[in-house]
Amino acid sequence: MATDVQVQDAEGLVSVTLAGSVKYGEAIAYNGTNWVAADASDATTNLYAQYIALQPGVAADVIQACRRCTLYDVDAPWSANTKLFLSATAGALTSTRPATDGDVIQDVGQTISTSLSRIDIKAPYFMEVFIRPSTLNSLNPNTTLAEQWVAGTTVDEWIGPDVDSAAVAGYYVGRFPQNVIAVDEASILVNTQTDVAIDIDVTAVAAYDNAINTGDAGTSVTARTTSATTAHRTIQKAMIADLFDADFLKPGRTFSLRIDPDAGDFQMLDLYLRYVCV
Repeated sequence: MATDVQVQDAEGLVSVTLAGSVKYGEAIAYNGTNWVAADASDATTNLYAQYIALQPGVAADVIQACRRCTLYDVDAPWSANTKLFLSATAGALTSTRPATDGDVIQDVGQTISTSLSRIDIKAPYFMEVFIRPSTLNSLNPNTTLAEQWVAGTTVDEWIGPDVDSAAVAGYYVGRFPQNVIAVDEASILVNTQTDVAIDIDVTAVAAYDNAINTGDAGTSVTARTTSATTAHRTIQKAMIADLFDADFLKPGRTFSLRIDPDAGDFQMLDLYLRYVCV
């Protein structure tokens, strides 16, 4: 980005306190304490862009910033008439979609020409996703035995893998959005088959494209039960959001969860994920 960048037509102005050095016209992010240069590659601390700095400054300075503006850069660093993204270079914006594993793909505006762009940084938003379980479950992970989906007891409107404490496990496979920054809620929806309290262990693995499939084993969660007292033939959910910690939740990763009950008998319905995205 040029040192003589110009910001025009600024809207949505705020005052922010800096936690590091920031240049005029750079994208800035909140680091948990105060404001620093935004960085698409820093998925762990979620340094996604929230404002454009209208003044330069260093740690402890209070500066003006805006959400929307027209940005002119005499160095003409962009392609004309394309999407503009937060860059993996701190503070910078790019018309080239970031491609490194774990980069957050944040759309921050549109280029007008190679030197002129309109910036419109949106606030983070929720995205709800329902993931169907695998059509087969494993009676024993070391054999080829498996059961297909079964209909719910008494009524057959509910259908899903039948898992129980006899070492019968079920599975979910999904993919994190490339603009994800957090998981606000993660829960397993179940149709209970008995009134025995559910006790679920969940193990996980995630991997990037073209990488080894044992990539990240995540942090297992154990002894999960439903939020309500277990009753026969009820729809309930078990919360597992803490499995999706900052080391496991990475944009663009494919993941798999293994659901292994230690107690209870139930049908696996959907995995519900409420993402926070930018």
